[in-house]
Amino acid sequence: MSTPNLSIELQGILAVSNQLAQIPPYIVNYDFGNPTCSATVQVFEPFFQAQTTGGSITLPVSPAFVVIVQNLSQTGALLNVIVTPAGGAPQTYKYGQGGIFVHFDPLETGGGITALTIQSVAAGPLPAMVFVGG
Repeated sequence: MSTPNLSIELQGILAVSNQLAQIPPYIVNYDFGNPTCSATVQVFEPFFQAQTTGGSITLPVSPAFVVIVQNLSQTGALLNVIVTPAGGAPQTYKYGQGGIFVHFDPLETGGGITALTIQSVAAGPLPAMVFVGG
């Protein structure tokens, strides 16, 4: 989807607590501060079906500075996220059920991602959420 003046905001807090304590104290409580990336295009596939042969995602822009992939498997199946950074070789990251790959460069100075492939490690299609913006 091509739309001028998109604003992609990452909202999140990293919170780590001690679950063995009666009142769990936060060991880490980090607010990402809602970094925002200006963009003009985005692709959102809420239920991409990853195959064992891998499926390339057509990037709406290259390089892409926002890439988010989540393994939506309900069976514990593994998902490979294969990204190619600008000027680099493909890198494979493996995620279990619920795992999330996040590449978010709001100032667009880190080079970005030039290719994205999603691959099911197990037999059969595996659902994944894919978002790419830039």
